[in-house]
Amino acid sequence: MNKLDKIESLSLKLNQLILNEPVVQEYKKYEQLIHTNEKLKKDEKELKQLQKKIVQQKARQDDEVIQTIAIYQQKKAEFENHPLVVNYLYLKQEVDDLLQNINIQINNQLK
Repeated sequence: MNKLDKIESLSLKLNQLILNEPVVQEYKKYEQLIHTNEKLKKDEKELKQLQKKIVQQKARQDDEVIQTIAIYQQKKAEFENHPLVVNYLYLKQEVDDLLQNINIQINNQLK
């Protein structure tokens, strides 16, 4: 086994360990629930359309951009306060923290 094969093998093992972490499994569960929820998919699509509209209105210096931003902020707040999204965002932060911690540990071992 050459060095690259060994590194790949170790990275696959680390990946599997991370995927087996309960917080990661819970995060993946909520991610799937959000992606299969038709209302949330529709709401997310609408938010993206509003973002594009805001960019276009700003480029044209359209006075209605303020109203569009207000609508966007209201819909975004509603979206982010949905129980599935609240749990998903919380778990996403937990997973991010876990990955950052792993990265720090690896980097500290290289010193």
